[in-house]
Amino acid sequence: MESVTLKNIQQLLKDAPESVLEKVLDYIEAILKDESNTFTLSEEQKESLQKIKKRPYEQHTEIDTFLNEMKSKYNI
Repeated sequence: MESVTLKNIQQLLKDAPESVLEKVLDYIEAILKDESNTFTLSEEQKESLQKIKKRPYEQHTEIDTFLNEMKSKYNI
């Protein structure tokens, strides 16, 4: 049985380049492998988020600065 959703996806992807199709396939396979989609933070990450949460609004950083710090700290 083909649903409207599959038809919509097919329509969207019909002219997509091979690289996009590979990414979509990888994404779908990852979703199907991990049905629970659970994510667990490490204790260090939890502590870091708690510290950020407790900061006064004036001490918060811009999102770009925060993301750059996280990328360098966790090698993302």
